[in-house]
Amino acid sequence: MTPADPSGVCTAGHLLLLVVFARLVAAVGLLIVGTVADVWSTYLAVSTGEFVEGSPVGRVFITRFGPLRGMLLTKAVGMAVIGVPVTVAGGSRRQVATLMCAGVGALSLLAAGRNVLLIAGYWP
Repeated sequence: MTPADPSGVCTAGHLLLLVVFARLVAAVGLLIVGTVADVWSTYLAVSTGEFVEGSPVGRVFITRFGPLRGMLLTKAVGMAVIGVPVTVAGGSRRQVATLMCAGVGALSLLAAGRNVLLIAGYWP
């Protein structure tokens, strides 16, 4: 797999790098899907007139900066809340990025689910 080893044999080290990279790609995908779902469902909930932002931080950001910028800033704060402790604990940059993306993506999907339940009338 290197110029010194043209055999193309995949070693355990290469396999580990592929797995770690695949986790990061999956986490970034989760972040993108979660963010799009949250933004879409929030705009849909706002259009029904029944939406109340559940997060106090999100409420402040949305009030001050508007819906889209406020939601994106809320996600940035969420990434910092997840990433700083992992960094302090000695996590690698790739671990920090993976956990930040996966954590914020999962929370965004939960928020989108709440918004859909709110629109459907199943959330108080």
